[in-house]
Amino acid sequence: MRALLVTILSVLALAACTTDGDPAPGPGEPDNSWRVVGLGEACGGMAGIMCEGEQTGAAYCSYAPTAQCGAADQMGTCTARPQMCTREYRPVCGCDGQTYGNSCTAAAAGVSVVSAGACVAGR
Repeated sequence: MRALLVTILSVLALAACTTDGDPAPGPGEPDNSWRVVGLGEACGGMAGIMCEGEQTGAAYCSYAPTAQCGAADQMGTCTARPQMCTREYRPVCGCDGQTYGNSCTAAAAGVSVVSAGACVAGR
């Protein structure tokens, strides 16, 4: 009986951990601890794959304009956020619905570009 109880407790302990051995997230927390990839790798999608450095602001998941900002399980590419950008004004509309001065300033904010030009209501 004791061996059965130890086995059950072991299984429960394993179920409470992610694949890397870290404690599983609590209720309402995202379970992305094992889905982190490096620069240049595929990210986003239905699986919610995150980029290494995304939480610290060093990287973001960049979507091509054809990927519709990650809609419909589209995948992006892990990209480093630029540290400096030019002041060239070529407005772009970001996936967050905000207008940025150019694509570099959008990337520095961790936002993919959905279209060239300023954002228009309803876009």
